[in-house]
Parts: sequence; C-alpha cells; structure tokens
Amino acid sequence: MRVNIILLALPIAAMAAPLAAQDVTYVPGAGAQGYASADDDSQGEAYDDEAYASDDAQAGMGEIAGRLSDPVVQNGIAIMVERVSGAVLNMPIGGITDAIETARPGTVERRLRRDATIGDLAGRDADYLPQELGGQTREVVGMMGGVARAMANMMPAFENLSRDMEDQIRVAKEEARRARNR
Repeated sequence: MRVNIILLALPIAAMAAPLAAQDVTYVPGAGAQGYASADDDSQGEAYDDEAYASDDAQAGMGEIAGRLSDPVVQNGIAIMVERVSGAVLNMPIGGITDAIETARPGTVERRLRRDATIGDLAGRDADYLPQELGGQTREVVGMMGGVARAMANMMPAFENLSRDMEDQIRVAKEEARRARNR
C-alpha cells in the first residue's frame, strides 16, 4: 500500500511544483554560461556585485521562506493536493483495463467493473488518501520554509565560496596557459 501511495503522490507533486515555484524570479546570468576552453581568452560576463548583492539574494530567499511558512499558503497547496488526488482516484479505469485485456489477453489479473475507478483499485484506504496527502503536504511545505530560511542565512557564505572558487579557477587557468606556452 505504501508503494501505491508514493506512485500516486508523484504525479500530484509534479503538478504542484509550478504552484510552489510561481513566485520564483529568474535572474539573468545566474544560469549556465557554457564552458570556456583553455585557449579561450574571454572570461565571460564579469560578476557584478551591485547587481547580485547578497542582501537582495538573502531577502529573496527570506521572502520565499516567509511564504512557505505561512499557514494560508500551506493550506492552499494542501487543498489543491487533496482535490487533485481526489480527482485522480475518481478517474475511471475499467474501460482501459478492458482495452488492455483485448489487446493482450491474460495481462489483466482480474476483471473490473466497466465503471471502476483508480480508487477502487487502491482499496478501502483510498477514501482517506486525499486527506492524508493534504496533511503531509502541509508538513512538507512547512519544512520547505525552514530549508529556505536556512538557505537565506547561508547565502552570504555561498556567495563568498563562489567568489573564492571563481578566483581559484581563474588562477588555475592562467597557470595551465603559462605551462602550455613554455
């Protein structure tokens, strides 16, 4: 039964992801810029401390953390998960199993009523599944708020680390260029 719940929850989580990410803002230049070869003298776009100030990134993560920690947002996402999972459980599957059995006799282990639903296949626990998933969703979204808050607090350290790595890569690239040209 646990596997059935997980398999049912995966598509629901995939559908819920855009809702959770709708307030995320794309920052140009933050993605992959491609790879430069050792022969490439260009350094790409320089990191602009003013454009990507730590306080802005930290404030953005703090705002996300605040929204994910908000019980109203948690409840809204949980209600959506409950409704979607309820709709999935009410999807008719009897006709699909008939078609499968017609195409490949012996594939379907048991005959289902023509009006059978996914909930019928899931068994008697399916009646409580939407509410259980909704409750778990509230907990998970609250935990995501805690993770976002921790990320906001760690943002300055991540930015310092990335600057250090950038400097080390630049030095290593120069050393490799000098060694190659000897």
